[in-house]
Amino acid sequence: RNTLRAALSNAITQELIPKNAASGVTLPSVRAKRNKPWSSNEARRFLESAHNDGDPLYAAYVLILVLGLRRGEALGLTWPNVDLESRELTISHQLQRVRRKLLHRETKTEASDASLPLPGICVTALQDRQVLQEKNQIEAGEVWQESYFRPENQKGHSLTL
Repeated sequence: RNTLRAALSNAITQELIPKNAASGVTLPSVRAKRNKPWSSNEARRFLESAHNDGDPLYAAYVLILVLGLRRGEALGLTWPNVDLESRELTISHQLQRVRRKLLHRETKTEASDASLPLPGICVTALQDRQVLQEKNQIEAGEVWQESYFRPENQKGHSLTL
């Protein structure tokens, strides 16, 4: 329908037809299918499997499932936004893909910014991620490349989730 309307609008612009016959057509709205959320048992099994497989995204999965973070929020976290001692996480940035580039940007609205308490499973997952990241850095040696995001002149090492 959209393609036909665009083609007919173009034909009007080129003065090939006097009226867009498709512009008056209204279609019944189609109700979007709702995804069925996982049960707590399904989520637990998924996290156990990811942990047992050593999935490098395990910490991101935990934050998404336990805290309800969006994918971009989880991937946009930097270590300065994580306080493991106080068990608190601050959401202020997100990772977005724009024209095939990854950009570290502020969240869309101030209402999206939040400080969230970290339950034990999140603290443990983040501590494990930190240890793995340090191990990877040692193994990589001189070829290690820091991944720094610089939102408004602020440096922060990415969690590299």
